[in-house]
Amino acid sequence: MAGNSLVLPIVLWGRKAPTHCISAVLLTDDGTTIVTGCHDGQICLWDLSVELEVNPRALLFGHTASITCLSKACASSDKQYIVSASESGEMCLWDVNDGRCIEFTKLACTHTGIQFYQFSVGNQREGRLLCHGHYPEILVVDATSLEVLYSLVSKISPDWISSMSIIRSHRTQEDTVVALSVTGILKVWIVTSEISGMQDTEPIFEEESKPIYCQNCQSISFCAFTQRSLLVVCSKYWRVFDAGDYSLLCSGPSENGQTWTGGDFVSADKVIIWTENGQSYIYKLPASCLPASDSFRSDVGKAVENLIPPVQHSLLDRADKELLICPPVTRFFCGFKEHLHKLLIQGDSSGRLNIWNVSDTPDKQEELKMTTSISLQEAFDKLNPCPAGIIDQLSVIPNSNEPLKVTASVYIPAHGRLVCGREDGSIIIVPATQTAIVQLLQGEHMLRRGWPPHRTLRGHRNKVTCLLYPHQVSARYDQRYLISGGVDFSVIIWDIFSGEMKHIFCVHGGEITQLLVPPENCSARVQHCICSVASDHSVGLLSLREKKCIMLASRHLFPIQVIKWRPSDDYLVVGCSDGSVYVWQMDTGKNKLFSSLSTKNYLNVLSFAVTVPNTLG
Repeated sequence: MAGNSLVLPIVLWGRKAPTHCISAVLLTDDGTTIVTGCHDGQICLWDLSVELEVNPRALLFGHTASITCLSKACASSDKQYIVSASESGEMCLWDVNDGRCIEFTKLACTHTGIQFYQFSVGNQREGRLLCHGHYPEILVVDATSLEVLYSLVSKISPDWISSMSIIRSHRTQEDTVVALSVTGILKVWIVTSEISGMQDTEPIFEEESKPIYCQNCQSISFCAFTQRSLLVVCSKYWRVFDAGDYSLLCSGPSENGQTWTGGDFVSADKVIIWTENGQSYIYKLPASCLPASDSFRSDVGKAVENLIPPVQHSLLDRADKELLICPPVTRFFCGFKEHLHKLLIQGDSSGRLNIWNVSDTPDKQEELKMTTSISLQEAFDKLNPCPAGIIDQLSVIPNSNEPLKVTASVYIPAHGRLVCGREDGSIIIVPATQTAIVQLLQGEHMLRRGWPPHRTLRGHRNKVTCLLYPHQVSARYDQRYLISGGVDFSVIIWDIFSGEMKHIFCVHGGEITQLLVPPENCSARVQHCICSVASDHSVGLLSLREKKCIMLASRHLFPIQVIKWRPSDDYLVVGCSDGSVYVWQMDTGKNKLFSSLSTKNYLNVLSFAVTVPNTLG
């Protein structure tokens, strides 16, 4: 808010849905909303009807890195709060009802799993988030403020935690946190309401530490039906343990050499285990695993190969065999939504959600049919009228239903202009507000030819890959200059006011992937340059004042992942995907190669960093 004006962000996706490579899945307690996080950092809210029909409702922006895990953050029926975590250590608290980000924090560690824990203090109920990840402890975080309160740590063999589960006790005030480390050590902590209510307390040490020889653990699940069993899923086998003394009750191998990625209890006598290729298997447990059976624990003490094996009951498989760029994410959810529902929800790299209703598994072995399947793109295709792009009315192709694709864009608030690069190499400059009105509001303006007023720049021979308005980043640059990079290996300087091409750089041997601005405290000569990165693993410093390339760093053997600067020493530092680091002196072009062993330490001492994306937009 500035004075009496309100700045309202508007997103026009066009006919092509945004990418949504799903990395995490969650179903809210009321069973009405599916939440998916993706590798791009966005979160999508999908409405789920009683008939299990799914429709995307909102896309939430708040993270700058891949979403690693999702969890509910409130047990109240009138509040639907969730928490998300990303690879960069960010945590966001969201209101699912309206999509607001209520709280944000960033820690110096990456969470790979979060579980919500609620306890009573007098007549009040408070929530905690138990987090584990790339650190040798479990962090206990306040579910409202996202503040770290205390931690659960190990005296014996401290290590990263692969997975954990919370066992609630209905007989005592003590609850149990069971976790498995990456080395296969089972850890047990006792948590009481007194401990949970404390803040800034000393670390809580484990009550028990026991090797159970489960390597590459993918998940741990507590059986809510019997309150007695633990399911541990590892990559090549899964096992059921007695939650009382952690004795082994049952074990099952992987199917056809596949890799297990998780599992859960479907009922007291059935478990569902899923693989990295999207298949899920339901197994019926032997009587020795059931507390209600007379033969319960009859196999305790036997070797794994002598245990009564489980029986495969059902198979759940993806209907489409589309080749995916990464394994799908599968989760099982059990809860009440007018009646008891048991849903297996799977999200994949194409932005597709698959749902199986496993509430009533048949007695005989058979394949369960998928109940619902929808992708973000299919939801876009069903919309009528079709979703509008920002300059569709200026991108009509004769004899084609599809407009020219926008491949790069930059918004310039100071001039109220939007600049869009297109797949044919042209660049369109339009007034941002008038252009949005054309798409969002109906009226006479829609009938005007060539509306809104625009300017077309032509100079690239193929797709425009990136745009930069340097004056928007730093006032030291001429406000007339607009910079574009293309798939034709060229970088062009444009006069944004006259539309004139001022200069073209042809120094790279690959398409331009990014355009960057050096920091303020570089040398006077470098301050009038922009940095260009290309797909041939080269980096250039292009002088806008001298109209020439003052340095071309082109000896990198692997794709460039990060650019860093050390202005005090006149260094430009390039980090590559193989872990190597090249240090270039900007004025002379001399370089020094650091091995991957010293990469991390060297990059950490540098002051200014820009991450280079792996793929083009």
